Amino acid sequence: MALAVVIATVASFVFSAVLYGAPPVAAYVGRHSRPRPGVPVAVQMGAVLLRSLVAACLIAGLMLAAGWGGFGAGALLGLALGALPAAILAGAVVHEGVPVRLAAIHALDWVVKLTLIGAIVGLAA
Repeated sequence: MALAVVIATVASFVFSAVLYGAPPVAAYVGRHSRPRPGVPVAVQMGAVLLRSLVAACLIAGLMLAAGWGGFGAGALLGLALGALPAAILAGAVVHEGVPVRLAAIHALDWVVKLTLIGAIVGLAA
């Protein structure tokens, strides 16, 4: 299971890199985001990896506790957990004025990452 968590973490990171590296997404996010000044890129990338690792550990723990296993069960759990960042980002749109499209990009990132993590971890459960 530990190896699946590591693989899922890396796969999640790669997906995010591809998504945010896509020219239209990169251009839009670049125009509408305000990165925290002074935070080196290496620290930002480390934070992305750490968040993905935490999500992979959560999904692995939930699957083990529930006695679930398999690609489909893992993917479904990840997809269900995707409701949480989507709800948080919807709040950011309503209460903080985050552009809908920017929130949708971030929500898509997390929903896909969580589904991917769940599918990979599920294969090992």
